Amino acid sequence: METIHVILRCLQLLFLIILTALIGNVIALDVAASSSARAAIDFSMFVIVFSWLAALFGLAASLYQRIAIPLVMLALDALATLFTVIAGIVLAAKLGAVNCGHTDGHGRNWIAYGSGNDEKRCREIQAGTAFMWFLFAVFAAALTMAAMSWRRTGGGVRSGPTMSQVGV
Repeated sequence: METIHVILRCLQLLFLIILTALIGNVIALDVAASSSARAAIDFSMFVIVFSWLAALFGLAASLYQRIAIPLVMLALDALATLFTVIAGIVLAAKLGAVNCGHTDGHGRNWIAYGSGNDEKRCREIQAGTAFMWFLFAVFAAALTMAAMSWRRTGGGVRSGPTMSQVGV
């Protein structure tokens, strides 16, 4: 089961490297985007940074069991899963179902407007949205694994001795 943890964490890191490059380039080439477009992109970068922290701590906890605290891993994976699904929804909603070859006909505050090359920005945001959904799926799997690990180590609602441990 530990190899599954390591594989999930490595997939998270791979998707995070790609997302950091895509969304970072959108931020770097921003010239005159609207404030709502900047807010969506900035939130996506916040989610990426938080996900980096969760993935790196998760990888370290998978490799070194001494630092693995199941409740902390459960909380980090739950927050990362929640944030990635929100970022995926926000990016998809702000971009819309669009052909990036034809960027005409959108309002002034459309997320792909704001650089000299709107088609490139649109394609980077589309790719970022797809990888955000991939990252969500991997974090959801890691959250499931963390919940199973937490339950296995004795975490739960009930605590105290079991019936076989009670002496009469």
